Amino acid sequence: MKARPVAIVGMLAFIAALYIVFRALGFPAGLFCTAFVGGFVLWMPTLQRQPIDMHAILLPHLVTVIFFIIHVFEEYRGHIEIFMSKLTGIDVTQANFLTIAAFIAPVIWLTGLVLGLRRWQFGYFLACVFYFGMMFAEPMHFVFPFIENGTFHYVAGMYTAALPSIAGWWTFIAMVREVRRTRNAVALAQP
Repeated sequence: MKARPVAIVGMLAFIAALYIVFRALGFPAGLFCTAFVGGFVLWMPTLQRQPIDMHAILLPHLVTVIFFIIHVFEEYRGHIEIFMSKLTGIDVTQANFLTIAAFIAPVIWLTGLVLGLRRWQFGYFLACVFYFGMMFAEPMHFVFPFIENGTFHYVAGMYTAALPSIAGWWTFIAMVREVRRTRNAVALAQP
């Protein structure tokens, strides 16, 4: 079952709308919408082409969400908004950071799971966005110090960044295995 071109265009329109909303909220839209573009790239050859039963990856997905929330708490306590403001040139307030990272993001990650359990393409897309963000964006916490001043030092979120990253890879690998297993089962069932 492939997503219709309308679904693909819809995902791209969603990314554009999200960019506009993030900009309106005074948040570094490009920084966060990168995860949505990366998720789109993961979604196209995997869950877009071969939907799976999300129950098979329920545990790793939920563990990743838990680790993400723990990580966001460290970012909050370390005032990541100060670093984000310096990095992007956009004044990021702690309230804006909490709105996006501590509220909207976990809701999106859980919504992706719920919609994926219903086998909706939008849910699969959101799940892939989550995995991409955890696998590739979270390790950037170890690069941020060098971006800031060229030396290795603590930047908010660094202590716990590995938790959602490792869990994201665990979930992604489980998802790829399930995609292959489902694809093989479908191929064997066809005459």
